[in-house]
Amino acid sequence: MESITLMEAYAIETLRGNGISNDKIIKNIKANDLEEFKAVKENMDFDALVELDKNADFESIVNDGYKVKFLTFNGLKNLIKMKFGKFADEDYQVDEFVISGLELDENQQKDLENILSANWTLESEAGGVTVKPAK
Repeated sequence: MESITLMEAYAIETLRGNGISNDKIIKNIKANDLEEFKAVKENMDFDALVELDKNADFESIVNDGYKVKFLTFNGLKNLIKMKFGKFADEDYQVDEFVISGLELDENQQKDLENILSANWTLESEAGGVTVKPAK
């Protein structure tokens, strides 16, 4: 699984969150056609995805998933919101740097597990998923 930066993950998830299909993301990035994407979020650096496409298997990243190289706590919460539509204190609890009670289906849990950088661990429990700093 390819590793990408948090900002690259944000760019991909922003597009998905605005209803843009994986195929369209791949097609436009490969063609360096960013106008439509900039209309979605003008201050987002979609050029970073064009660069990523030159140095990595971009199609696999979009279709098969990715791992974030280094994921901060706020970055983790933002990705959970962008990717799964789940919000802190509404859909899960936050205590120090631990997220608990996050209810995800099996595929979502696998996606989250894949995204996490080495500084996080994920545990599945009866009341939902717990994500906490790796020891």
